[in-house]
Amino acid sequence: MGKQREEGEKGIQDTVLGGSERRYSCCEGVLGSPGCQIAKLHVHDQKENLEGFVKTLVKFPPRSGNHGVYAVNCEMCYTAKGLELTQVTVVDPSLQVVYNTFVKPDEEVIDCNTRFSGVVEDDLKDTKTSIRDVQATLLNLFSADTVLIGHSFERSLYALKLIHTSVVDTTVMFPHRLGLPHKRSLKSLVADYLQRIIQDDGHNSSENATACMELVLWKVKDDLKGKK
Repeated sequence: MGKQREEGEKGIQDTVLGGSERRYSCCEGVLGSPGCQIAKLHVHDQKENLEGFVKTLVKFPPRSGNHGVYAVNCEMCYTAKGLELTQVTVVDPSLQVVYNTFVKPDEEVIDCNTRFSGVVEDDLKDTKTSIRDVQATLLNLFSADTVLIGHSFERSLYALKLIHTSVVDTTVMFPHRLGLPHKRSLKSLVADYLQRIIQDDGHNSSENATACMELVLWKVKDDLKGKK
C-alpha cells in the first residue's frame, strides 16, 4: 500500500504503514530535524501578511508630460511574519540606479534566502531603513501613472506592499512556450535576447533591475523595426 500525502500549514503529512509522519515542505525533512541546507531553521507554508499596503498616488503630470518609467527589483527574506523585504533597487531608462537600499525586516530573520536573493546577514546588520521608509521614498518618486517594470513583478509589489496598476512584467512580455503557469527565468531571457550572462556569481539586485529595463527597451525597438 502506497503512502498518502496531505500538505498543510505545518508541513507535509505522509500516511504510511503503521501511522503517519510529518515533514517540512521546504526540504521534506522530518519535523524537528535540523535546519535544511545552511539555514538555522526550516521555512514552510507561511501565511501572507496583508497589512501595511500603500497605493501610488494620482499626481499632476510634470512639464514633460512623462510620469516616468522605472525597473524595480526586490529581494526578500523569511521571518516569523513570512516574506519580508531586504533590498530594493530602482533603475531608470538610462540604466542608472536611482534608488538602492537594504531594508531591515520588522521581525527577526529566519533565513536570508541568500541562494535566491544574494543578501547575507552582514548586509542587514547596520541598516536602519524600514519598509515604511522605502514606501515613502517610492510614493514620492512614482505616481499612479508611472510605468514600473519587473520580472514576476507580483512578488516585488507584494514585498514592497505597494498597490500599482501601470506594470510591465517581463514574464508576460516574453512568455514561456508552454504558457502559464510556466515562466522563463530572467537569466534565460537575458541570454537569449541580450546575449550575455547574468547571475553568474549569484544574484545581484541592481543587475536584475537593469536587465529588466534592457529587455523592455530591446522589445520596444524590435517591435518598431517590425512596423517599418
